[in-house]
Amino acid sequence: MKRLIVVFVSISIIGFSSYQFKNTLAMILFKQAITAQVTRDLVLDYADGFHVISCGSGTPLPDLSMSGGCTAVIAAGQLFLFDAGEGSAETLGVLGLRPSRIDAIFLTHFHSDHIAGLGSMALQRNIGNNIKTSLPLYGALGVEEVAAGFNLAFAQDHAYRIEHHPSLNAPLEALQLEARAFDLPPNGKFPEIYAAKGVSIRAIAVPHGPVKPALAYSVEYQGMKVVISGDTQISRNLVLAATGADLLVHEGLQAEMVGVIEQIALADGQTALATIMHDIPSYHATPVEAAQVAAEAGVKSLAFTHMIPPLPVGLLEGPFLSGVNEAYGGTVFVLRDGHMISLSVDKAPIRTKLL
Repeated sequence: MKRLIVVFVSISIIGFSSYQFKNTLAMILFKQAITAQVTRDLVLDYADGFHVISCGSGTPLPDLSMSGGCTAVIAAGQLFLFDAGEGSAETLGVLGLRPSRIDAIFLTHFHSDHIAGLGSMALQRNIGNNIKTSLPLYGALGVEEVAAGFNLAFAQDHAYRIEHHPSLNAPLEALQLEARAFDLPPNGKFPEIYAAKGVSIRAIAVPHGPVKPALAYSVEYQGMKVVISGDTQISRNLVLAATGADLLVHEGLQAEMVGVIEQIALADGQTALATIMHDIPSYHATPVEAAQVAAEAGVKSLAFTHMIPPLPVGLLEGPFLSGVNEAYGGTVFVLRDGHMISLSVDKAPIRTKLL
């Protein structure tokens, strides 16, 4: 009996100690995780290269694994974003892409899923390193309204934060967006809208009617070129601009899969959703059409983002890419949030999973 009592007491002491140690261990792990997150800086880690990172490969359709549209480019130690959808600022932070490092954001168009994260992006950029200047926001005419709207919507928030942290001495403009508008380029013309430290960024008009303006962008650095399609139908302009590119980042809508959503929505009486699913193929390129653009342009690699519908499991990539390999013989990637493609002059693109 005494032995049983001793065993019971011993187990109780071990259990209590383990419980107490569990909290200590949890705090140790928490400190390690926070240290890694706060001190991580991918722009410094990859400052010498040319890298494309998916900070938002999602769409307005629900998928918790993908933030709204956002593609990041690191080149010459600079960080550029192309679009800033819902949740993209938070995804940047998780990836170690500090918003305080952003040199500029370039909008492809003004659909909500490409701009909804702008307010958070401007705020977190200032928080990261007490920035004193506004965040440059490039886009075709109309970007002024977008910037002014977000600045107005967040005006009270900005005032609270400045008042609450006077020691930061942050001016109001440090929390705001600064619009830098340019004219929509005509077909066949790709004006340079940004140039610094050997990086050149050009705007490309693409068809996404009735959405106007709609743009793609090319980024050139050290003899390499990346083209980011934005939302577009199959585009002759994009073929011309992407000729010889090392990487084409292109959206894709798989019509058969979208048709399944339409039919299920109709059967459930969700007529608005069914109508949207019926209409959206008219202004998006299919994966096969994107592959045809890549093939005609002689692009070395093709990466899909903004997949419609979402692909929550890898098994769905097969149906989504059906026919792509027949249309295009190069390397094909399906981008998820946290995927990075690194480019070099003498090697094939390398994909790294940062998450």
